[in-house]
Parts: sequence; structure tokens; C-alpha cells
Amino acid sequence: MKLNYRQKLKELDLPLMVVTLLLLAFGLIAVTSAAYPEGIKYYDDGFYYAKRHLIFMVLGFIAMYIVYRIPRNFLKKLSFPLFAITIVLVALLWSPLGVERYGQVRWIQFPIINQLQPSDFVKISAVLYLAKILEANRKNIGKTSSFIAILAVIGIAVFPILLKDYSTALVIGASLGAMYLVGGMKPHQFVTIAGLGAVVLGVMVFGVDYRRERVMAYFTGSGQLGDNYQITQALYAIAMGRINGVGLFQSRQKYGNVPFAYNDFIFPIICEEFGLIGAIFLILLFVVLIYRGYVIANKATNYFDKYVAVGLTTYLGVQTVFNLGVSTKLFPVTGITLPFISSGGTALLVAMVSVGILLRISKDV
Repeated sequence: MKLNYRQKLKELDLPLMVVTLLLLAFGLIAVTSAAYPEGIKYYDDGFYYAKRHLIFMVLGFIAMYIVYRIPRNFLKKLSFPLFAITIVLVALLWSPLGVERYGQVRWIQFPIINQLQPSDFVKISAVLYLAKILEANRKNIGKTSSFIAILAVIGIAVFPILLKDYSTALVIGASLGAMYLVGGMKPHQFVTIAGLGAVVLGVMVFGVDYRRERVMAYFTGSGQLGDNYQITQALYAIAMGRINGVGLFQSRQKYGNVPFAYNDFIFPIICEEFGLIGAIFLILLFVVLIYRGYVIANKATNYFDKYVAVGLTTYLGVQTVFNLGVSTKLFPVTGITLPFISSGGTALLVAMVSVGILLRISKDV
């Protein structure tokens, strides 16, 4: 039994597993503190969001174990049905099941399981299906037919989400684009995709009032009374933390000053309570996570695994950079969670499943 246990332990990518556990622990602590005022305000229970986060974390561990045990060929066979199902779920945002929150329709309402954000599931399903397409067209990647097939998958995965959830669409587009680059994208294909992407993104940003206003506020600095209110308060929280932080549960900015303090803007609260030291520690954890993901991709013994590892790692990395960038005013304000750290839900489940798939790939290396 001991030999069997040790053998299974050797099959795991221990650095990836350990850093994931540390991020999850950090996230649970951060949510418990940052969400306390909201829990008291809306549910008369300061630990309401922490309990909810813990439930999704447990579900995430179950999902991680399941995908870790699924054979690669079976996962490849499931890729198209999963992709089709998730795109249908995204389409339901335009149905009566679509739920508006904070002025956006990004969630769908189901009996029993309540609300879920379908775009989160596309982060995995699109990666799996595009990996299958890239592997099948590996020797013909320069042909027009292959380019059209790949472009169609990327378009179907990104465009519907772009209409509802701009930031998530960018994350998915970046992960699929990275896979295509690794798969042997030709220069003329890159220019075509970059051109199309720039046009579509430009229209979606400057053709939609609230997005245009956010971008203009970012460059002009409209201050406390305008669209920069969130980031102004977030920067106050970061500044108040200094080197060592004010201490766990001692944040002032989470009491109504920083909107979504337990979700999109949880990083400023972490900076306030844990200081520069805590922020650097958290960033280093993400650096190790992304590094291990690309190491697994590099060592993968087949192209499907390699593409999947690149796609999932890029999604986690880009989403992390976006969230940290928004929280520190490097990017305009947009709603996007910090993987493993922000208050749990479908985003936490998808991040944990992604790690489960990466661990499965590392097992076969």
C-alpha cells in the first residue's frame, strides 16, 4: 500500500498541486474577511460568503479528482459535445433564463442550482475542442480549409460572449490564440486574425456607451464622481496597506468604499490587510502556477495535451493579469475575477477543473 501511495504521489506535479492548495487557502481567508460586511448587510451572517465559497471549493476538489481520473482519449471525444453544450448555455443569455445583475446579463437562472455564468465553462470547452482541431490539422495548418475551421471555432467561442462579457471574451480569445500560435500559425494567418480582432474589439468598445465611457474615464481621470470611483477607492486600499498591512479583518475600505471587495476587487483588500509582503507572496504563487502549467505543456507527450495545457495555463495567466491590472489601474475597469481567490462560483469551479486537467496531463508525461 505504501509503495502504491508513493507511486501515485510521484505521478502528481507536486509544485502545481501545492501552489494550487496555497492559492485556495489564501482565497478562503481573503473572502472570509473581504465579504464579512456584505454578509452582515444582506444575510445577517458575516460568514455567508465564506461558507458559500467553501462549498464551491469542495465541489471543485471533487471535479478536480474526476477530471484527473478521466483518460485523455475520452476527454478528447467529449470535447465537441462539451463545446456545443456550453455554447447553447451562452445562447440562453438571450432567453428568459438570462438574469441581469449590475446592468449586465451574464448569468442564467436554473432551478435547484440557482445562477451560473456560462461563459466560464467555455474557457475549458473551447480549449479542449480547439486542441482537437489543431491536432487533426497539424500537418495542414497553412491550408485555407484549416484556417477557416480554426477561425470558426475561435469566432463561435468568443463572439457571443463578447456581446455580453467583454473581459471574459478577451481571456478566452487570448487562450485560444496562444494555442494557435503554438500549433504553427502562419504569419499571414496571424495578421488576418489580429486585424479582425482589432476591428471587432474596437467596434465592441467604442460602439457601446458604457464601455466607451469606462475607457475614456481611464484616460481622462474623472475622479470620485465618475467612472473612476472604483479604482480610486481600490488604490486608497492598496496605499493604506503599506508594507505589513493593517491586519486580517482590519480593512476599512471593504465597508462600502471598494465595490465588489470580495470579488472583482479583492486584491486591493488583500493589499490593505496583508500589505506589500502579502501581495508579493500572492503574485509569486501565481507566477509558480503559470510556470508549472507551461512546463507541463512543454513536456507533454502528444499534441492534444500540449495544446490543452497551453490554453488552460494562458487562460489562468491572462485572467490573473487582467484582474491585477484593473485593481492597480494598469487597465480600464472591467468585471473579471481573480482565479482561486475571488468569491466562489462557476469561476472557482472552472479554475480548479483546469488544474485537474493539467495534473492529468502531467501524470502522463
